[in-house]
Amino acid sequence: MAARVLIPLAKGFEEIEAISVVDVLRRTGCEVILAAVDEKSQETLIVESQGGVKVVADLKITEIQADNLDAVVLPGGWEGTQNLIASSALHTILSELNAKGKICAAICAAPLALFKHNILINQNFTCYPSIEEMIENSNYKADSNIVQDSNIITSRGPATALEFAFYLASLLGSEQKSKEVQAGMLSL
Repeated sequence: MAARVLIPLAKGFEEIEAISVVDVLRRTGCEVILAAVDEKSQETLIVESQGGVKVVADLKITEIQADNLDAVVLPGGWEGTQNLIASSALHTILSELNAKGKICAAICAAPLALFKHNILINQNFTCYPSIEEMIENSNYKADSNIVQDSNIITSRGPATALEFAFYLASLLGSEQKSKEVQAGMLSL
């Protein structure tokens, strides 16, 4: 059965970090669910990225059931990360997934959201340089593009988005399928 992966999109998300992960995971057979994160207005599924790209989500974050998910992947972007931090619905989902040892992943500024939601605590991680100063009691790995500590997976930023996506695909799908997609995308 295909892994079900939630990618919450909040206003100001980093488009490369979101769309690269969506694309690779779907190519490797994962079911990716895009959820619009907007605590004030749940009337629209359209989410605007930091660069002004508008993406139509599948559902609202309040419609997501954590027990149906295998992983959650948070794209970065400073404004998007702040909006992820403000989401009580996302907090509930992250808490439930983390308690079950399911993958909670974040890239760029978004590891800060994992920290603020009490998920990234006393663990190894990486993130966009300078964000680590806001994450207490954890072990920042400046020289690693991807860091996995138990069920927490983090990455550095837009230039590491494909590497991050392939890493997630090898865990959530199959390593073989991930390598096939990498070869097809000329990444090997």
